[in-house]
Amino acid sequence: MDRYFVRRADFSKDIDDLRDFFNRVFEPEKVGEFASNLMRHFPGMNGDLWFVAEERDSGDIAAACALLPWRWRMGKIRLKVAEMGIVGTGEAHRHRGLMRRLHSELMDTVRRESYHLVVIQGIPGFYDRLGFRFALPLCSHIEMPLHGIPGEPPLGVSVRSATVDDIPFLMEEDELFGSSNFVSALRGPEVWRYLLNEGQLTEYGSDFLVIEAPTGRRSYARISRQGFGKGLIVSEVGERMSHEMAVGFMNYCLRLAEEREKPYVRLDLHPDAPMSRLAIASGASSEDTYAWQVSIPDVKRLLTAMVPILEDRISCGVFEGYTGRVRLDFFDDSLDLVWINGKLEDIRAGDDGECDAHFFIHKELFPALCLGHRTWRELRANRPDVFPALSNVGPRTGRLGDFTGTFIDELFPRKRSWVYEQY
Repeated sequence: MDRYFVRRADFSKDIDDLRDFFNRVFEPEKVGEFASNLMRHFPGMNGDLWFVAEERDSGDIAAACALLPWRWRMGKIRLKVAEMGIVGTGEAHRHRGLMRRLHSELMDTVRRESYHLVVIQGIPGFYDRLGFRFALPLCSHIEMPLHGIPGEPPLGVSVRSATVDDIPFLMEEDELFGSSNFVSALRGPEVWRYLLNEGQLTEYGSDFLVIEAPTGRRSYARISRQGFGKGLIVSEVGERMSHEMAVGFMNYCLRLAEEREKPYVRLDLHPDAPMSRLAIASGASSEDTYAWQVSIPDVKRLLTAMVPILEDRISCGVFEGYTGRVRLDFFDDSLDLVWINGKLEDIRAGDDGECDAHFFIHKELFPALCLGHRTWRELRANRPDVFPALSNVGPRTGRLGDFTGTFIDELFPRKRSWVYEQY
C-alpha cells in the first residue's frame, strides 16, 4: 500500500496543523504563522487551494503547498495566474516524490480552472524538474549606503502611514504602474484591504507609506519588515515620485534604517524604475535581478488571450495588414497563427502544410519569449536550437526572403515588467 495519500485541506480542522507543520519545516522563520494568516484572511482562499500529502499510518502531514490565486495585467488584457506557494516537505519525508505528486494535483486544478500561467518564487535547481523556467524579473538588489542619503529632508515633504481610506489612491498608483510595465499585478480593493489590515499581523507585514509634496502631488512606498539580507528593504515605490519627494522619502528611510540598525537601504525594484535610476545615479550599487519561475499550462490558451496585444504589435510595424500563416514549432508539437489583413483569425495545431514563416523554439523557453523577458536572439545566444527555419536550415537562395526572424521580433519584443506582491 502507498505510504502516503494526497488530499485537499479541510480548514475546519487543518489550519492549526498546517501552521505547526510549516513552522517546523522553515524554523526559525515563522512561515506557519504566515500560512495560517493566508488561510484565514486572504481573499478567495479556501481549502481546495491547499494540497496536503498525509502519511497513512500516523496521520501526520508529510508535505504541503498552496495555489495562491493572482490577477496579472499584460498590457490591455488580464491573466489568471496561479502561484505555487508555501511549499514544504517534512525532513523525514523528503526524496520520496511528494512534491511532484502535489504539483500534479495543483496542475489538475490549474487546467480545470483555466489559469493562463503558473508561477513560483522558489529556489533554483529544483522547480525546473516540474516544468518551471525563469521568465520574469524578480528581486533586485539596488543598495544605497546610508552615507549617500541626505541628512535633512526637503521642506514641506511629508511621509505618513497609509490607511484603508487611501485604497482608491493606491489602486490609481497600481494602474499607473501597470501602464509602465508589460506584466504587473492587478490588486483589487479586497487585496489592498488585506495588505493594510490582516496582512500586518505577521512578521512578513510591511509599512505602507504615502509621500506628499507641498504642491499636493502624492506617491506611495512599501517597506518590508523582514526579508533577505541585512538592509532596509523598500519593496514598492510609486511611479509619480518627484525628485524632491524621493529625497524626502530616502531621508525617512535613513532615519528608519538607523533606528532598526540596518547598514544600508536596499531597493527591491525594477532597475529601470524612476526611483532605481535616481538611486543608481546617486551612488547605489546594483546587481542583476533574480527571476520568477513560470510554467504555461496551455500555450494556445495564453496566445488566444494575447490576441489584442499581438494584433496591435503587427499593426504598428512593417507587417501591417499581413495575411498568411506563421508557425511556432515546439519540436514535439506546433501552433499555426493564421493572419488575415493584420488580424489573428485563428490559432490552430500546426501540420506539414505550407507556411510563410516557421520559427523553432523549445516550449521550455517560450515563457521567457512571450512574456517579454528575453528576445529570441538573446535566447539563441545560449540555445542554438532557437531559430527561424529557412535562415538556418533552408537553401541559401531562400534565406533572403525568410522574414521569420523579423516577424518574431515584432510579435515578441523585450518589455519591462515587474510584479508587486499581493501579501
